[in-house]
Parts: sequence; C-alpha cells; structure tokens
Amino acid sequence: MLVKPSGPPPDAVVQGAAPAPHRGWRNNQAEDDLLAFLLISTWMLITGRTLRSDVPPGQLSESELIEFWADGAAAGGAGPGTQEPGPPR
Repeated sequence: MLVKPSGPPPDAVVQGAAPAPHRGWRNNQAEDDLLAFLLISTWMLITGRTLRSDVPPGQLSESELIEFWADGAAAGGAGPGTQEPGPPR
C-alpha cells in the first residue's frame, strides 16, 4: 500500500526557503517504471490482452503496441469495461 506524505509537495517553494533540489534521474526512472507497470497491468486485466514477455515494453514494435492499447470504443465498438446502453427506465 502506498502512503502519501502529508505537507507540501516535494517541489513546492516555501516562503523564504531555498527551492527543493531536483529529484535525480533514478527516482524519475523508477517512478516511470512503476507507472508503466501499473498501466500495463490494469489494461491487461481489463482487456485480457497480453504483451510479449521476451522483450521490454519499450522494445515492442509499433503494431504490437497499437494492437495492445487499441480501444474498441474508439473504433465505434464497445470498449473494455463499458456496457451497451440498455432500454430507458
């Protein structure tokens, strides 16, 4: 479980205080990797689609990425997690 710290965000400037140092590349890369993992995992659970496991997501071909991320709702069909409209009540 992730817990958000209380108080101002790390990049906030407090009156009379020096600005917070810029977070290093490693922290940003770790955050990007976690975000990518969460988005990909969520999409896999919603759609039932999978990505190749023999290469990192950044090395997949354009067509593989389009096939994985394509949303049926954008193409006019019902997208994942959506329901067809029922009769009015």
